[in-house]
Amino acid sequence: MIRINLLPVREARRAANLRKQGVFLGGAVGAGVAISLLISMYMTAHISHERTLIAAREAELKKLEAVQKEVKRFQDEQQAIEQKLAIIDQIEAARTGPVRIMDEIATRIPQRVWLTRLTAKGGVLEIEGNSIDAEIVADFAAALEESPMLSGVDLRETKLEETEGLKLSAFKMTAQYPYLKEAPAPTQPQGRKAQRRGARAAAGAEK
Repeated sequence: MIRINLLPVREARRAANLRKQGVFLGGAVGAGVAISLLISMYMTAHISHERTLIAAREAELKKLEAVQKEVKRFQDEQQAIEQKLAIIDQIEAARTGPVRIMDEIATRIPQRVWLTRLTAKGGVLEIEGNSIDAEIVADFAAALEESPMLSGVDLRETKLEETEGLKLSAFKMTAQYPYLKEAPAPTQPQGRKAQRRGARAAAGAEK
C-alpha cells in the first residue's frame, strides 16, 4: 500500500492563501492611505482657499473702516465749519441788526411823528412817541407792518397829552424783530382804513 504525504501540499496552499490575503490587505491599506491622502489634500486646499477669502474680506473691511473714518472726519469738519459760520452770522446780525432796524423805522416814519423812546430786547421792539394826529399814528403802524423786517405791529395805546400848549397824540406800540417775510401782496385799503377808524375812535373817546 502506497502512502502519500499531503502535508506539504496543504502547507503550500495555506501559504499561498496567506500571500493572497496579504496582497489584498496591503492593497486595501494602500487604497485607504491613498484616499486619506486625497481627502487630506482636498481639505488642505479648501482650508487654504477659505483662509484666502477671509483674508481678502478682512482687508476689504479694513478699507471700508478707513473710508468710514474719513467720512466721519469730513462730517465732523463740516459740522464745525457750519457752527463757526452760524456764530459769524449771529455776530453779524447782532452788529448790523439794530442799525438796519433804525434805518427801516427812519425810512417808514411819516412826517409830524416824533419818537421819544425806542428799545429792542429779546426780539421785541418797543416804540413810544408823539404826533399831532392819531390818524398819522395809525399810518405809521401800518407802514411798519409792511416792513419785511418787522411783524406783529401792535398799536397798544394812544392818548391825548398837552405839551407846551399843544395837544399831541402820545402812542405806544410794539413789534417783533428781526423777521424776514415774503413780499407783501397788493395792499388793500380796508386794513389801513380800519386802523384809521380805530385811531379816530380812540381820539374821539379821549376828547
